[in-house]
Amino acid sequence: MIMMTMVTLHTSYIHRHNMGNMMKNVGFAITGLSAILKVVSFTINRGSLINYHRILNDLFEEELMRNDKIRTIIFSSLHTMYILTYGYFALATTLLLLYFAPSYLLIIRGLLHFHLSTNYTLPISRGYGHFWTVPDNFLYHLHLVFETTLTGLSGLMACSVDSFFGFYVYQFTSTMRAMNFRLTNPLPTEKFLDLLRMCVAKHQRLLRCRDTLEHVYGPIVFWHIVTNAILLCGLMYDAMPFSDFKRISMFLTYAVVKFVQTFTYAWYGTVLTNASEDFRNGIYFGEWFNSSLDHHVRTNVILIMMQKPITINAIYSPVNITIFTNFVNATMSYFFLLQSIDEGLETLHHDGRVAMIEFFLRRIVNHYSTGILGEILDSCVIPL
Repeated sequence: MIMMTMVTLHTSYIHRHNMGNMMKNVGFAITGLSAILKVVSFTINRGSLINYHRILNDLFEEELMRNDKIRTIIFSSLHTMYILTYGYFALATTLLLLYFAPSYLLIIRGLLHFHLSTNYTLPISRGYGHFWTVPDNFLYHLHLVFETTLTGLSGLMACSVDSFFGFYVYQFTSTMRAMNFRLTNPLPTEKFLDLLRMCVAKHQRLLRCRDTLEHVYGPIVFWHIVTNAILLCGLMYDAMPFSDFKRISMFLTYAVVKFVQTFTYAWYGTVLTNASEDFRNGIYFGEWFNSSLDHHVRTNVILIMMQKPITINAIYSPVNITIFTNFVNATMSYFFLLQSIDEGLETLHHDGRVAMIEFFLRRIVNHYSTGILGEILDSCVIPL
């Protein structure tokens, strides 16, 4: 992974004067860095993840073995979860095929004519991104296998880790929905006092599991939000003329994969928050205030109802649909910034340096048209 990341970064440096090719290689480099980040994060937190999985799996299986109604509630959201997971995997596989299929098709065509041809371009390094000269012989094919294997492993790592987040959220939310159903629909043979005490104890264990999930996945989600926004704005800027069908198809496939990746994290976070809110409502509308609870259980119940819903924070912001909309807004903002810089360079070429300075200042004023900053910038532009 490290070697592949270095190769793609070197290739992007070679293409630094071509925005489209540079951003494509930066995208592969970020994919490699993402895989490294996930491996390091899971390795460092291996012990806590094993404990987290054991606790959550025990709670999930305990609720799953209750009765048919509980199992129906638990499996109700499974269909949506695996559709999203399989769809994400299919899109990622399609993206890899678009990059690597042409080279392998040329090899197969040559083999059909009893000739092992090297007349194709390496998909990632283009043949000159390595730190050594790629020989035009059988080793050329080994470089293709090397690039295919490492890129495939990076994509597989992304799909597996992202899908694991959805699986953990599914177990988390299913357990809370099952407890909510038991609180609002207690069996005649169950004492509400014992049921409530058990649910409060499980909720405290789930809170500790939430802390582990946030500690592991918070930096990963933050990394994807920032890097995906930067990559998409660069690729959108390169594909904007819409003159090359191949360039447009590659951009659309890559953009859909990144949008789906970001949306899955945001949607899973929203599902977790909604399940937590439903659990709080289940306690609120239960019979706890009419029960002879002891002091400690009553205090825990009140604390559960007073606290905010369970969320996963990505360092600076809770992971929910709002963070996805912020991601889209950031992508478009970066894109319009690149357009402004491009227009400013054209202005410099035709009208001189002063006109470009005035152009940039007016762009900034238009962006920050309200507040003290806008007034200060406007006062700077007027003398020009």
